[in-house]
Amino acid sequence: MAVKVGGMYVGGRSRDDNAVCRELRDLVGPVDFEDYVVDLCFMTYTAGGLGSEYAAGVGIAPGMVGRKQRRFIVNLEVPPALPDLTAYRRWMDEALSEVADLVRNYLPTKSKTYPAERLASEVDDLRTRWESYREAV
Repeated sequence: MAVKVGGMYVGGRSRDDNAVCRELRDLVGPVDFEDYVVDLCFMTYTAGGLGSEYAAGVGIAPGMVGRKQRRFIVNLEVPPALPDLTAYRRWMDEALSEVADLVRNYLPTKSKTYPAERLASEVDDLRTRWESYREAV
């Protein structure tokens, strides 16, 4: 799998953040860093407080397109108003859809060497598995 689940936990609900990241990592399995990778960076913060000056307003947006590391970072602003783990999981489903679109449409404009369509398909596949997982828990 060419999707890495990482995070930047600044403030807020770190227990839910850790749970969702762990669940996604389990679905993704091992990451081959010799391949091109989509790196999901979770940006959490407390509304009007800790981390908000850095993460608020980012949305789901492209980050760095690494040339040597072959890593495309996608920043995911985790809404601070998500009330619980169930809402977080539902939001993650929508976020993965946006990430796939971003990989498919943005990445080719920044680097022709990245296999954008294959990476987007892997994110789509992860989203399908995430939906099944979410319905099962």
